[in-house]
Amino acid sequence: MKQPPRLADQLLRFFCAPHRLEEVQGDLHEEFAWQVERVGERRARWRYWRDVIGFIKLLIINRKPTVATGFSRHSGPYQNPSITAMLSNYFKIAFRNLAQSKGYSALTIFGLALGLAVSLLSILYVADELSYDRYNERADRIYRINSDISFSLQAIKAASSPTPMGQTLKKDFPEVEEATRLGKYGSHMITSHVVKSNHIIIREKGVLYADSTVFNVFTLPMLAGNPKKALTEPQSVVITESTAKKYFGTTDALNRVLVFDDNDVRKVTGVIEDIPAQSHFQADFLLPLHELNDAKVNKWGNHMFTTYVLLRPGTDPKSVEAKFEHILQIYVDPALRRYFNTSLAESRKAGNDFKYSLFPLTKIHLYSDRDGELSPNNNIEYIYLFLAIALFILLIAVFNFINLTTARSAKRAREVGVRKVAGSSRTELVFQFLSESLLTTFFALLVGISMAYFLLPIVNTLAAKSLSFKQVTKVSSILYLLAGSGVVGILAGLYPALHLSSFKPITALKGKLWVMPERLNLRNYLVGFQFSLSVLLIIGTLLINQQMQYIQTKKLGFNKEQVVVVNTAQSTQQEVTTFKQEVLRSPAIKTGTVSGFLPVTSNRGNDMWYPENETDQKQSVGMQEWQVDPDYIATLGMQLLQGRNFTAGRVADKQAVIINESAAKRFGYQSPIGKIIHKTGGETLTIIGVVKDFHYESLRTAIEPVGLVLDAIPLGGHIEPYLADVSFRLNTADVSSALATIEKTWKQLAPERPFTYSFLSEDFDAMYRAEQRTEQLFMAFAAIAILIACLGLFGLSAFAAEQRQKEIGVRKVLGASIPGIVTLLSKDFLKPVLIAIVIASPIAWWAIHTWLQNFAYKVDISWWVFALAGILSVGIALLTVSFQSIKAALMNPVRSLRSE
Repeated sequence: MKQPPRLADQLLRFFCAPHRLEEVQGDLHEEFAWQVERVGERRARWRYWRDVIGFIKLLIINRKPTVATGFSRHSGPYQNPSITAMLSNYFKIAFRNLAQSKGYSALTIFGLALGLAVSLLSILYVADELSYDRYNERADRIYRINSDISFSLQAIKAASSPTPMGQTLKKDFPEVEEATRLGKYGSHMITSHVVKSNHIIIREKGVLYADSTVFNVFTLPMLAGNPKKALTEPQSVVITESTAKKYFGTTDALNRVLVFDDNDVRKVTGVIEDIPAQSHFQADFLLPLHELNDAKVNKWGNHMFTTYVLLRPGTDPKSVEAKFEHILQIYVDPALRRYFNTSLAESRKAGNDFKYSLFPLTKIHLYSDRDGELSPNNNIEYIYLFLAIALFILLIAVFNFINLTTARSAKRAREVGVRKVAGSSRTELVFQFLSESLLTTFFALLVGISMAYFLLPIVNTLAAKSLSFKQVTKVSSILYLLAGSGVVGILAGLYPALHLSSFKPITALKGKLWVMPERLNLRNYLVGFQFSLSVLLIIGTLLINQQMQYIQTKKLGFNKEQVVVVNTAQSTQQEVTTFKQEVLRSPAIKTGTVSGFLPVTSNRGNDMWYPENETDQKQSVGMQEWQVDPDYIATLGMQLLQGRNFTAGRVADKQAVIINESAAKRFGYQSPIGKIIHKTGGETLTIIGVVKDFHYESLRTAIEPVGLVLDAIPLGGHIEPYLADVSFRLNTADVSSALATIEKTWKQLAPERPFTYSFLSEDFDAMYRAEQRTEQLFMAFAAIAILIACLGLFGLSAFAAEQRQKEIGVRKVLGASIPGIVTLLSKDFLKPVLIAIVIASPIAWWAIHTWLQNFAYKVDISWWVFALAGILSVGIALLTVSFQSIKAALMNPVRSLRSE
């Protein structure tokens, strides 16, 4: 015989009176047995739960259900007319009360709606961030191999791994099912390609190099072509659906031809669906990685590519990581002996080390910030921060509702008294007030969804996202929204319901309500909490703004203003040389330079350099090499501290280097001019100059050693890709005219090549987009929090004025002045605000101090920021309170004393 749910029976025994339990339970069991025969066990168990909960509902609202009327086969507990009528009456009265007090209702609904809108937008943002890479069907088994290398006193945390790592793991470790590699840069670190098809010529940056096994690891559905052969064919390319439409007007693009960089003709061998935006890598073109020279070299010291492995089901990644020491001993040790004349053991004794680890695919976007990331990632700390702020704003809105509701308690007192005298129980009054709260929350939810819908484009702009309401329109999402708003409504309405229903009938009818002592008054605590969060956000906004101003105004060691950067990758030597010379003829152009690297974030690597006659690894210096021409220092406005610049045509300068101050310090040179440095392999350079340190990364990173070397443009063929930028310093305020001159010259020399340019200042500022977005979001959150907190303070001031009407009337009769009464009422409201400032200030200091640790160069946290935040908070509070205070002070005392 089928048994009903045991937990439901236990719940029934808890609520039901013992003398009625046997009768009620017997009928419920009989009903359950009949439902099993009629609709099956699964649905019968659901209906059993329904009947038990319905019975408990009747008990709670003080009705006496009978077995015959409550649980007949033909009428369930939800069909009881008295319950339906009662609930309908609750909501009718609730609606009338809301309609009678339009001002308070509007404030309450607006505050809650704003809190719910912020919460909804935050949930959309967080859900989008947490969904990264989860579109992959086997995402839980895909891992990236990270590299942690300590060498020459430098710690390198890379998202890449040695070239042969993936296939070696697949061969040596049975736990590895498949491996694949992705590469962002081709030969000579190319960052963009000119792609041609018929009359379409576009410079594209969405190019990735991939192994043919990429389709075995990642979920990249192929619309046309064979995924097993698409990247194995020579001169092949796989494109996305939108790329096929852009170049060919259709997804039927198989076997069509695309020309990369003038002479690299490739056949389309596959068309895949667009890679979802929620992916840690993006690409419009996939080229065969095995065609790259770096991929053909089986070097364990070459960390050019990102390697992923697909583990077999049930494999513990820790067990695989434990075997990586085998990789180090068998493969890395011989490489160290071959290229550095040292062993792994000796290298570790010298303080160096090599570690490889598995990193889950689904954590890359929020938990990884390493060298060589395929695209910029977010930070999980920001997700927690925005979630916390959204929750706090929702709490402020809930507390605001409590304050505004209790502020009206004097007006509802006689209503409560009449209801109690008429026979209403406290339980019924609680349900009445909770129904008002739920109805208010429901209206707030509708308004909040509308607010969120109109605010979504602004959020997308601030967060650089493409969020939409498609997720919200799902049935499950609607149910979650309704359930969430119901919880908010109950939490917001519970205290006011208990507070209002606690009034004694006689006292309530006389209008003499007991007022809680100020030290125990919950409303003061709630206002204090609201303003603590507001002060916290104000201080955070001020200090973030101060740090951003510091970044914008700090001396960088070069002049980034008025510099136009033209990308000339894949151009010929003749084109670049003539282009630079022709542009420099214009009086609008001051200087120009051809270079491989500019002082903005890019993919750069270090080489190990040693002082002359030194081979000890402890004495080596990791230094970047930048290929420049003799005009580089002048064009970028750098300062040469010692020595001389490169001289055009001077053969000896091809073996010369200009180092920065950090490199001189790291080498230990006080007078570095004429010193010789060398690196493993025998290359030597003579130091001819020292340039003042300049920032080439964001201020989060300390300045590291850099060497500028002269790299002349080759005599024929295409320009080396690492000398792919021509930068011009403008000599005019008419930027548009100068740009037109540069573009016209480019079109005359290379009419088939797209003209792409950027301003160095904008490229530099782009490094701080995350901080700029954080600043803007903080300002928005602070404004919303302050607005809602002011609504709560407005409600508290209204409550105080309402409670002290007769006191104010007596004081005015006895001669009190209006300013004196305003001061009397206002000073009480300032106490929780001042306490909030004291509480929030140390928390804000700790939070901002922690955030500033991400910057190697940062502002000092000044006391005046906290003082300014306090003054702003007190000023805002006074403005909010003054309306009610002045209104109460101007009231005719006769109106408040006539009933005495």
